[in-house]
Amino acid sequence: MYRVPRSQLLNTMFKANFLKKAAISGAVLSIAGAAFFHHKIQANIASQHYYKASVQLLRDHQLASNTLGEPLRFTYMNLSRKDIMINRDIAQVVIPVRGSKAKGNLYSFATRTEDNQWLLERVELDVNQGQQRIKIWPEN
Repeated sequence: MYRVPRSQLLNTMFKANFLKKAAISGAVLSIAGAAFFHHKIQANIASQHYYKASVQLLRDHQLASNTLGEPLRFTYMNLSRKDIMINRDIAQVVIPVRGSKAKGNLYSFATRTEDNQWLLERVELDVNQGQQRIKIWPEN
């Protein structure tokens, strides 16, 4: 019967322990990096004119504010939604909003003008998963 020398056994255990720690550290760093970049993308979108203008129009719209209830809270967007699209020429975002009475999604559609400014084309509030749709902008 062959016996593994104690030094070799300890060396093997040390390597396995090291590999476990390396795998866990790598996973933690990957998750932290993904969370950091997710936050940076959200912050970048929230700093854009079309986002800020859409939120302000909602806050100023009496019917929408009354329907949702004060205070209004805006949460992170689900960036995997197929109806969110941002490129050089257009921005189409869905901003989740929650009030004291209801919750909904603020749909914002904007285009970029020739002088590189964002122009809001349409802003709509969808309340309670499609039960009510309120046109915020333009008001016709």
